[in-house]
Amino acid sequence: MLANPFFLAIKAGLATLLALVLSELVGNTDHVSAAFIAVLCTSPTVLIGLRRALTQFAGSLVGGLLGVICIALDVPIWIGVPVAVALSIRGAFLLGVSQGHQVAAFSAILVQLLPRGTALETLDTRLVAVFVAAVSGSVVNLVVSGMTYDEIFGRRMRLVEQQVYRLMPGAARNGPEAAQEGFTVIAQLQDELSLALEELRWRQNWEKFRLIQSMWWRVGRLRHLLHVASEMGYLARTTSVTDDELRPFLSWMTHLEGERPRVPDHLEPTAHRIVAELLSLVAGIDHGAADEAGDAVDESTSR
Repeated sequence: MLANPFFLAIKAGLATLLALVLSELVGNTDHVSAAFIAVLCTSPTVLIGLRRALTQFAGSLVGGLLGVICIALDVPIWIGVPVAVALSIRGAFLLGVSQGHQVAAFSAILVQLLPRGTALETLDTRLVAVFVAAVSGSVVNLVVSGMTYDEIFGRRMRLVEQQVYRLMPGAARNGPEAAQEGFTVIAQLQDELSLALEELRWRQNWEKFRLIQSMWWRVGRLRHLLHVASEMGYLARTTSVTDDELRPFLSWMTHLEGERPRVPDHLEPTAHRIVAELLSLVAGIDHGAADEAGDAVDESTSR
């Protein structure tokens, strides 16, 4: 997980506090839902938080309506609750809000087991609580995260880089299976950065936009580096290259010191691409310049 546990805990605590205060102000009695969903709405960016809030609201509506239907039909709770839970989860997936399926199930349970007046009054109380929670989470995301994108994503960037560099030698020896963990965290960070760019473009915060854009570019280079390393590993395994033949190069590419050790001839093109990607990450240059730098390293190696 890329989130900072300490930072996440502080944000969740603030969002919960604000949700409870707002619940009191609007006279909503469902403090449990407001506090719990406020935690779910905390996120690294405002836009991610808003999307989570919409997902939670949609899930709550689905589960709540199903719970109301069970009450209206006077279905015993030992039948109504499990049926409503199952249908609400299925409904969340069918409606494209699968990330809110837990909240949908929770709403189906809450409406039937903890009624607050009539079934519709219970649903209304639940939806107001979700709205309060969404506002609370969004305010905290805006105030706390919106001003510190460089720290938030800088830390995530460092974690992903460390992961990629740790996995790279294994991927270059054993193929894609050794790199799956890296591809997972890269995909997560790319999604978060894409949403951050969308949000910053909307806010016209061009200074932070350029910063996040450079991080987005760098994550793409890390993904490509891991792909190329995986390609070398696949070729090495399918052509019975021994560990001894690869070990010098694998050791060298973690430090980039001295001349580059050669690898078997059929792996040389892939080795060249790995060097180019590493140099582009070290220097922060584009792909064409990285290829030229890789050529320079290879020429010095062949002398």
